[in-house]
Amino acid sequence: MNAIYSIFRKEITDAMRDRRTLMMVVFSALVFVPLLLLIFSEIMSQIESQEENRSVLAVNLEQAPGLENFILRQGYQIEAAPADYEEKLRNKDLSQAVLLVPEHFSTELAQAKKVTLQIVFDTSNKQAELSLRPLKRLLDGYIQERAMTNLAMRGVAPEIFQLIEVRERYVGRSDERRVTVTSMLPFALIMAIVIGGMFSAIDTTAGERERGSLEPLMMNPVTGWQLALGKWSSVATISMLVAVLTVLSFFPSQWLIHNDALRAEFQFGVSDAVRFLLVLLPLAASISAVQVAISLTCKSFKEAQVRNQILSMVISFAPMMLMFNTGREPGWFQWVPSIAQSLMMNHILKGETIAVMPVAIALLVCLTLTLVSLSFVAHKMRKVVMM
Repeated sequence: MNAIYSIFRKEITDAMRDRRTLMMVVFSALVFVPLLLLIFSEIMSQIESQEENRSVLAVNLEQAPGLENFILRQGYQIEAAPADYEEKLRNKDLSQAVLLVPEHFSTELAQAKKVTLQIVFDTSNKQAELSLRPLKRLLDGYIQERAMTNLAMRGVAPEIFQLIEVRERYVGRSDERRVTVTSMLPFALIMAIVIGGMFSAIDTTAGERERGSLEPLMMNPVTGWQLALGKWSSVATISMLVAVLTVLSFFPSQWLIHNDALRAEFQFGVSDAVRFLLVLLPLAASISAVQVAISLTCKSFKEAQVRNQILSMVISFAPMMLMFNTGREPGWFQWVPSIAQSLMMNHILKGETIAVMPVAIALLVCLTLTLVSLSFVAHKMRKVVMM
């Protein structure tokens, strides 16, 4: 035990002196989540600002007095679009889509001819694209009102065509939290854990091998398991520290949210933080063991960095499978590291209770992954030095 602690103390001291490790810890744990929530808040505010915007930019709207009257009755203001509206949309000088009314709109409509209204926008102008949906909803309302009026003028009761009414009924729990953009937070957490301990894992294995400092370490009377446990425990400590700091950063991050809808959605309490850590800490420990095992097979720091970056991409992007799954989650999701943890964290964000079985499966998988990786490291350590 003294040998393991000595190796751990030596490795953790070296890791804390490494600027790359410190930068990853600070960025991934203290900056990443607040920055992400700030971006989410800004995006939602932009969407809501376009939804609440009560103005319409139009060209030739005087050709459609009926439409103009309908827009004004809905509480909207009408503004004439500039002559070079297409260029301004491309240059993002306009933040709204433009309604284009064709010549002789009213005359052709009175003659029961089909007319076309155009909404002009540019997909590269995200602000203008966000205004597309409320404008289309406004025009749909006008089209429906005009159709009902035409029926009434011909003596046909509009109710004949409205015999079926469609209503939505939400069957979820009343206390269930709404989760939209915050469903990306588990993805960010896992990425922070993977990146946070990566450089420490590389430096304690491939880095020491490249510097030739593994040989003097092997001259001490220590076993392969003691070396494996000592080195892994230092990397796991850093990864778990990143997990703890990242979860704790959720609390001050809530102060940065200036969007009311996101603030109401993201209600993160102490009990949520405890459950997050219960899910994340075993994952951080198992990922650290895998990173150490992979790095030990590399002869240089750069080679280990490339391999660990591939591992980081696989682990971090695996939870994105949840975004493409539109139905019930398959049972095998519970057995896949990072996917299982993301699934459980999403349930926590919704305010749901996590069942015992998924937690037990996740712990079993993480424990197995850790033991297999450490066994590989313990048997490989002395062979690597002799090569």
